[in-house]
Amino acid sequence: MYKLLKINGDDYKLQYSIEASLYADCISSLTELLSDIGTAENNKDIKGVLRGMSNVPSTTLTLFYAGLMEAHGSHPDGDGKVPDIQSAKRLIAAYIKENSENESGNFYGLMEMCINQMAEDGFFKLVGLDQMINAPDPKKKVQKVPEDHKKPSDK
Repeated sequence: MYKLLKINGDDYKLQYSIEASLYADCISSLTELLSDIGTAENNKDIKGVLRGMSNVPSTTLTLFYAGLMEAHGSHPDGDGKVPDIQSAKRLIAAYIKENSENESGNFYGLMEMCINQMAEDGFFKLVGLDQMINAPDPKKKVQKVPEDHKKPSDK
């Protein structure tokens, strides 16, 4: 699925699938931001949380660009309206200006919209993030039951 955005009178599809998953900056910037903020919150480090929040605008731009790549990138299936991150930067500025009265009319709100669309599009599953988060902790050992303590099976 995709989310349709109107920017400067034109329609843009925000979609997180193959093109976004192949854009390494998308995944790395999001995980780095969430990790930094989470670590700072766990350590009750207010300055660390604020440092993490200072990365919201650049992370939002990266996520926004990644979401536009599928339909509007310069690859053979895209329409070429957003060939690079500079084009996405101009669009994000216009979007924020046009939506300044809305919840999504700022970098944080737009980032939230992108992350919600990622979830709706199954992006986290596509890149394997769901599996990584739900994977058993390799540090935790599975308790083995010695063979000599098992009940004999009836045959």
